[in-house]
Amino acid sequence: MPTHNFINENCKNRIKSSILRDVKSEALLVFSRTALERYFAQVDEVAMEPLFKENEEIAYVYKTLQKLLEDLQECVVNVDYLINISQATKIYPELKHLTKKEEPLIAYYDIMAQKVRNHYKNKPAYLPEFLVVCVLSEWVLGEEKSTHKYPFLDKIDFLELMGKFEKNREHFYKEEECKISEIHELSFQIIEKLKSYKYKENKSRVSKVRKKK
Repeated sequence: MPTHNFINENCKNRIKSSILRDVKSEALLVFSRTALERYFAQVDEVAMEPLFKENEEIAYVYKTLQKLLEDLQECVVNVDYLINISQATKIYPELKHLTKKEEPLIAYYDIMAQKVRNHYKNKPAYLPEFLVVCVLSEWVLGEEKSTHKYPFLDKIDFLELMGKFEKNREHFYKEEECKISEIHELSFQIIEKLKSYKYKENKSRVSKVRKKK
């Protein structure tokens, strides 16, 4: 497999960050793309269609998230890319320099993914799509991070999306417990981890993304 094909096939027009503070934003979008891809891969859209016709607000939420995923796939890689380049370095030595450049992105992604794994250690993950809305809202609105590299984020009314989840929370009840407030808290913890984490180069570091969860 030619190296250049391997690099390009995951993302058409990648927006690569070089400044560490911008890499944090990129890592959050990698996190969001990965979560949405895995969620929509499991969604049976045919089965969801009756619900969409019955509830226009829920239909709006999921159509908005589908468009967000399309935009992310255009310019942001996913975790599979990070896993693959780490593994491919063993076969293609010429990729070592690329893996090195991706280490900050991998590190920032790892810190968020680990927080999610720890939170759901003894229970199944729930509402990943709402978690994406919450973390992006917290980062873009709460932390006032720049979106100039990703203008499609400015087209999304995150507060409106969150409001529609809140308004239709009865749809999201599971085992007599609503997870909306729990996910709000988890999103805050994820952002706090990302904000406080300081990347330090470690020549002996083995990334957790090398073992796909």
